[in-house]
Order: sequence, then structure tokens, then C-alpha cells
Amino acid sequence: MAATANNLKRILILVGNGYVGQNICHSALQSNSFAVRSLNRSGEPTATPPHLSSSLSKVEWVKGDIFDKSAREDAMSDVDYVVSTIGAFGSNEFMERICGDATIEAIRTAKEKGVQKFGFVSSAQVYEGSVGLNLPKSMPMYGYFQGKYRAEKELLDAYPEGHVILRPGFIYGPRNVGPLGVVPLQLIGAPASYVGTQLGPLSSLIQSLPFVGKECSSMVPVESVGKAMIETISDESAKGAILDAEHIRQF
Repeated sequence: MAATANNLKRILILVGNGYVGQNICHSALQSNSFAVRSLNRSGEPTATPPHLSSSLSKVEWVKGDIFDKSAREDAMSDVDYVVSTIGAFGSNEFMERICGDATIEAIRTAKEKGVQKFGFVSSAQVYEGSVGLNLPKSMPMYGYFQGKYRAEKELLDAYPEGHVILRPGFIYGPRNVGPLGVVPLQLIGAPASYVGTQLGPLSSLIQSLPFVGKECSSMVPVESVGKAMIETISDESAKGAILDAEHIRQF
């Protein structure tokens, strides 16, 4: 990363070319506090929602495999903060590796390279007594939540005073899905979030349902995820933070 002007902090977003990652890159640049780099297997995104394209042109896109330690070391060689947005769906084994091992290896490299703070986009389903701890291994999403849970544990151990963990449920907003163009997920997410949180007894009943209730009460706008991560990680007074959906929505 080139020398930064005006004492900008330097931040690396892992998988910044993805849906959530693009919004975190955008929030970092909009804050005028960061020079932004992103490490991704495919490099620069091929398509972005129109409202993000201008700011994302200022990102330093680095092509590399997150499981390649030398690529991680090079990408982290001169950054102050790292944020992982890594996640994927597939078999349980695949999800454990991508949602857990990839971020765990990144945390260890960040610690070795002297990175000050590490942010992680986790899941609303990860909390004490949650499915992240006791989800049956036969359940299709076991690997996703268990991977996120393991990554959280690694981050809390490595950065007890320098972690920022976000725990959103379904994340909604304009999402570019290639040939289909921009899909307005907010048309689904916003009404569902309202039903799950703002309708008194009905919302309470929905929230009491195992698994489903937590998701319905934890939906958040993607722009709030971006702002929550950047504003929290840049808060010099914060000594580690875990934000649930209610706190994320405040941004």
C-alpha cells in the first residue's frame, strides 16, 4: 500500500469484493479516515451496485488466496486493521473451512504482523448457549455456524482488547448478482425485520421460535453493517466490542 496522506489508517478487508465486503470498503472510504486494501481470490469485483462504484474504484485490490500464508503476509505487511467478511455455503466440511479456518489463519497472521485490531462479521446464531455450541452435526448449516463460532473464539483469545465482532442475521440491501443485475433484498428483509421486531406480541411469539426467531429478530441493512464495523473499529477508546443486530441497526 502506498504511503498515505493526512495520517490515514490503513485497513485490509478480506473478501472486500463480496456483498458485505463492498459495503465495508465503502464505509471505510466514506469516513475519510482510511486507505483501503482488499485481498480476494478474484481481485477487483467485476460488477458493483451503482451507488458503490465510485468509492470502490479507490480500493487497492489484491488478488490472492486467503489460505496462502505468503499472500496474507504481503497483504498485511503495512496495515493497521484487518476485517474478515469471509463466509460461504456448501457442505459442512467446506463451510467449517471457509467460515472458520480461513479467518482463524488470518487472525494468526495478523497477530504475527502486529496488526492493531481485527474485525469479524460473524452470525446472530453465535452466542452462549446458541446453536454455535450445540447444533447437531447432522444439520445442514452446522459447518457454517460452528466455523463462525471457532473463529470468534480464536479472535477473542488473540485480540482480547482489539476485536470487533458483528453478529447480524440476514443482511439486506442492494446486491449485485451478476447477470441478474442488482437485486433489492431490502424489499424482503425490511418488511420481515419489521414483523420480527416491531409488532409487539406477534414479534415476541416469532422470537420465541428456535433458530427462526433469532434470525427474524436479527435482520439488518447492509449499510448498517458497514458503518458499524468501521465506526467501531476506528474508535480508539473501544477495548474490544461485540455488536448484536440491535446495536448494528443503530448505525
